[in-house]
Formats: sequence, C-alpha cells, structure tokens
Amino acid sequence: MNTGDEVLVTWTQSVDDAVSFTPFGDAIVPRGGVNGYRVYRTVQGESAELIGIVSPGSFEYIDDAATTGITYIYSVKPFDADNETDPAIEPGSADDLARIISLGGQPPDVVVVTRVQSQMTFDAVIDVEDEAAVEVFVTDFITLLANLLGIDPARISVTSVTAGSIVVDFEILDVEGADDEHTAAEALENLLVLVEDDTADEFATIGPVLQIEDNTSTDTVVIPQPIDAEGNVILGWFTRGGNQVGLDDFFAFAENFGRTDASPEFDSTFDIVPNGAVDLDDFFAFAEYFGKIVANASEIKDLLNQ
Repeated sequence: MNTGDEVLVTWTQSVDDAVSFTPFGDAIVPRGGVNGYRVYRTVQGESAELIGIVSPGSFEYIDDAATTGITYIYSVKPFDADNETDPAIEPGSADDLARIISLGGQPPDVVVVTRVQSQMTFDAVIDVEDEAAVEVFVTDFITLLANLLGIDPARISVTSVTAGSIVVDFEILDVEGADDEHTAAEALENLLVLVEDDTADEFATIGPVLQIEDNTSTDTVVIPQPIDAEGNVILGWFTRGGNQVGLDDFFAFAENFGRTDASPEFDSTFDIVPNGAVDLDDFFAFAEYFGKIVANASEIKDLLNQ
C-alpha cells in the first residue's frame, strides 16, 4: 500500500505459520512452522534487496526507507531453519500488481510480457572466442531455422553461443504485420516437434541436436514513462511506434476522440487531461507533444519485447 511517504507491505500468512505437535516416542514434540518472513524490495533490472525480517505471526511491514519517484517491486518469503519459499504469484494478477509501488506517484504502467525462448545444444565444436567464426555460425543458424519454421529471419535473435558442444540460446519474436506467419509460440512448438521427429536431421549442416529446451518466460514488466532528451515526460506516444509521437498516434487518438468513461470502449490512456472524456482539452494537449522524439524509445521497446 502506497501511503504517500512510506510503503505498507501486507501479506497472507503462510499455512505453516503455526506450530503443531506430534508424538515422538514417549514425548510430544513441535512439528512444522516457520521461523519468520523475509521482505525483499527490487528495482526492475537490479538484484532484490533484503529490507526486513519479521517474526512468525506477522502480516505487515512498513518500508520507511523507500525513495519518492522510484518504482519498487516487493516480495515476502516465509522461511524455516533450512529454506525460504517463493510466493506462487501469477504474472499480471491482482496480487502481482499490488506489490508494484511507485512511492508518491501515480500507479506505474505495468504490462505482462511473454518471451518465447529456447536453448539448443549441438554435437559440434566452435571456438567461441573466435568472433568471426561465431558470426558465421549465428548467420547460418538463423537462416536455417527461419527456413525450417517459415518465418522472417529478423524474428530470430540469438542471445548467446557458448561452449560445451555448441549451446545456442535464442528468442523468437512476435512482430506486427506478420499475420501470414506463425506466432512465436507456434513457431517454437513446431521446432520442438521437428527435433523430436528423428526421421530427418534438419540440422545436419550444423551437427546432431543433443538437446532442446523450451525456456519461454512470462514476467510482469514496469514500463518507464517516455521522456525527451532533457528528461521531460512525453504524453501521446500511444502506439509506441518508431521513436516519436507521430501519425499512427494521431490516428489512434482520433479513433478514441469523443468517448467518455460511460462508454465500454473508453480508454483512459487517451484522456491526457483527465476528466473522464477524450475531448478538445486532450486534443490540444496531444498537439503539444506531436512530433516529439522519445529518448528512451529503445529501452521501452526492449522491455515490451518489440
């Protein structure tokens, strides 16, 4: 809970947050229970920071050391003598969103991003220190994979090539305008089927496939506000296309013009001057931002997996 000058973190107690007793020989001994809760605070992209440890039976913690204007992600983990337990939280759920706090500010812009990722291991050898050899391998790998899956090679991004035979980590991207191609998830599923079917060796030019893993992940991502080169917030970059507020954003705004919060189609994103309606005040505000360059466009697109 954002109280304005501090953050009140609350949670549901662990089902093990109680000590039961059980017979052991001629004695009655305690069994189960937790030793307490560890409270962590994270800034996106950084390691989690342990900010507090509270006793069993606790269900809240006050973070009075948070900094105004910074978005934090909180997590609470019960622990016993040997282990601590990660909370089972569905990305994008109400519980997930509730733990993301921007102290003293508006609720942060949060999206759920799925990254379709995989790792393939080939029975082959490459000198990973030889940049030229790795570049040739990556080009051949992407070309072969794109042909097998029937997708644009630009949708395949190799993130690492490491030794241990040849271990390739890569990502398949979803892009707008590729409606005639498989989605990233479909493409990876097709690849898994191809590799499992040993009637043909589609990767013979590289080497036998020793292993393939589906490393797809779904995460909640905090999106920073678009800013210009001076750090001023830019509004109206609705479509997040290119690196400036442009015609696509104007057309998106025009499509929503005239809608009010009484309409099921109302999207408060376009209510730039908040009053429950997309009206002339919003139009004039949008006009002020039209054409402005978004300095952190690449950062935002990377977070959105675009």
